[in-house]
Amino acid sequence: MIEDLLIEKFDIQSYGVGSKELHGEISKRLKIEYLSDYFRTKELKEVNGIIFGYNLGIFISLPVKIKQQVKNVHFLVDTGSPRTYICGEVYESLNITFNSTVPRMLINNKPTLVHLPPIDSHFTDINVLGAEYLKISGARLFANYEDEDISLLFETFNEEIPNDKIEMNPQVQENFQLKPYTLNKLVGFCLFGFALFFMFKRKSLLIFLATAFLFFYNIFNIFFY
Repeated sequence: MIEDLLIEKFDIQSYGVGSKELHGEISKRLKIEYLSDYFRTKELKEVNGIIFGYNLGIFISLPVKIKQQVKNVHFLVDTGSPRTYICGEVYESLNITFNSTVPRMLINNKPTLVHLPPIDSHFTDINVLGAEYLKISGARLFANYEDEDISLLFETFNEEIPNDKIEMNPQVQENFQLKPYTLNKLVGFCLFGFALFFMFKRKSLLIFLATAFLFFYNIFNIFFY
């Protein structure tokens, strides 16, 4: 009862983003026509999105399937919304009449409970992808606002994150890279130690200790300075 009330009262500010923008500028930037037919059978592993609107909202496009019909549907990704909402225009494009029961649709082949936007809300003609879907589908959202690089990945959690999605401090990254002259120094000291060992076999222990000391001293300087 309380949950139903929260769903009915949920609202977000669309800031001028509506059906016109979904069919127009957003479709153009996503390079996918809104509510066009979707013909692929496999689920998407990675989806690229855009930043759009005065509120800098994240928009992506995902295939939505119900009753053997599949359409490309543009969503506003809102992690502040626990639920996923699909507007009436999508139902009309699928020739479906929404009734009191909450329908279960396949969003990128993931079974999802969806809701109609509340009648008195500010987002009646846009679709919202909520946090519940992101969690259940195991999705990972990467947002680089500076470069406007948005990605939604659907790989399982035990798969590695692509290298281009991992950001590392340049100074830290440089410290973990062995430069050519560093490797040459290590090889040189090893060869020097072996040469001394064979030249002074009688004092091999002393030479070995001296070489080991020099070796570890240089290792210390390489990685900590």
